[in-house]
Amino acid sequence: MHIVFYISRFGIGGIQTFVIQLAKELIQLPNVKVSIFCHNPEQADTRFNESIPPEIEILTISKNKRFIVILNKFRNWIKKIAPSFDLKEWLTTRYFLKMVQKNKVDVIHNNIQIGDENVYRAQQKLGIAYITTLHGAYKEITAPVSSELKQKYQATFNKLLRTVSNVVYLSAANLKPFEAVLGPLNSAKKKQFIRIFNGINAPILLNKEFLAQDDLVVFGLIARGVPYKGWEEAILATKELVDAYPERKILLKLYGESDYLNELEIKYQAYKDFVLFCGPTDNPLEVVQSFTIGLLPTYLPQEEMPFTIIEYLACGKPVIATDKGAIVEMLVAEGQVAGEIIRFNEEGKADVSALKEAMERFLLDPIYKEKKALLAQKAFEKFGVKNTAKQYYNVYQKALKK
Repeated sequence: MHIVFYISRFGIGGIQTFVIQLAKELIQLPNVKVSIFCHNPEQADTRFNESIPPEIEILTISKNKRFIVILNKFRNWIKKIAPSFDLKEWLTTRYFLKMVQKNKVDVIHNNIQIGDENVYRAQQKLGIAYITTLHGAYKEITAPVSSELKQKYQATFNKLLRTVSNVVYLSAANLKPFEAVLGPLNSAKKKQFIRIFNGINAPILLNKEFLAQDDLVVFGLIARGVPYKGWEEAILATKELVDAYPERKILLKLYGESDYLNELEIKYQAYKDFVLFCGPTDNPLEVVQSFTIGLLPTYLPQEEMPFTIIEYLACGKPVIATDKGAIVEMLVAEGQVAGEIIRFNEEGKADVSALKEAMERFLLDPIYKEKKALLAQKAFEKFGVKNTAKQYYNVYQKALKK
C-alpha cells in the first residue's frame, strides 16, 4: 500500500508533527510505503522538523529556490492580466496528479483545506481513494450561515462527502460547519465521520530530579509564532507573578520562530532576566523536560488537538491552557484535569489575570503540582502513536475496498 500525505508546509506545527510521526510508524508495517506532498514549495524546508527517514519521499513542485522565485514572479505578473488565474496553483495541481499516477499511489491522506480540491481531482481522474483529517478546517463557518456562504459550501461539502472514503475528526467542533451548512447529518453521512486521536511516538519522559526542585519554577511554551497562541499573555502573566513573588526563581521559556516573536523580544527586553526567547526547536520533547509547567493560552480559531499538549503530557508536565478545540478532553484523566483551564477575556483572548492565578497555584503548592504531574502521565496514555497508526491503517484498508 502506497499512502501519500497532503500538507501545506513543513516547519513547526501540529499537522507537520502528526504527519511525520504517523508516517514513521506506518512504514514499520509490512508492504506500506509513505510519501509526503508539500503544497507550498517555498515552505518545504524540514530543518525544524524531527528527522524524516530517507524511505519517506518528500514531494513538491520544486526544491530549487531559484525556480520558486521565478515561478512566483511569473505568477504575480500573470495575475495582473488574469486575476482569476493562479499559475502556481495550476502547476501544483498538475504536478500532484502526475506524481500520484507515476508513483502508483493507492490512498491519499489529505490534511489541509486547500488540498481538498486536488485530492478530489485525483479521485475523479485517476480513481484514487482518499481520506481527509480535519485539523480545524472550515472553522470560519459558524451558525447562522448566510445564504451566500451556505450555497458556496453546500457544493464543497456535498462533493467532499460524495467522494471521500472517510472524514477523520479530532473534536465535536469539527462537525459543526457541516451541520451549519447541510443541516442535521443523516445516518449515512454520519458513518463517514470517524474520530481518531492524534498520537506521538514517545515513552513517558520524566525528569524526576527537575520535578523535585522547589526553588526554581519554569513555565514553558512551544508553538507556532502566531499571536493567537498566547505568547504575549504568557509574558504579561509571568511579569505579574515575578512582581508578586520577587524572592522566588521564576522563568518563562518560549520556543518558536517568527517576526512577531522577534518584535515581542524587543518589546519586552526589560524582562530578559525571567523571559527567555529560545528560538525554534527540532526536539520539543527534550526541551519540555526542562519545564515545570507547560503553557498553551491559545485563542487560535482553528485550534483542535494541539501536539504541544501531547508533548507536555509525554514529559509528565501539568498544563495550563484555554478551552479550545479538544484541549479539555486531552487533559482529562480519571475525571480530573491534568493542570488548569483558564477563561477568555471579553476580547476572546486568554485572560492574563486567570493565567497568572493558575501559574501562582503551581508556584505556591508543590503537592498540587505533583498531583497534577501524575495526572499528566495518565492523560498521555491515550496518545500512543501505535494505536493511532493502527486505526488509520484500518481506515486506509476500508478506503481501498470501496
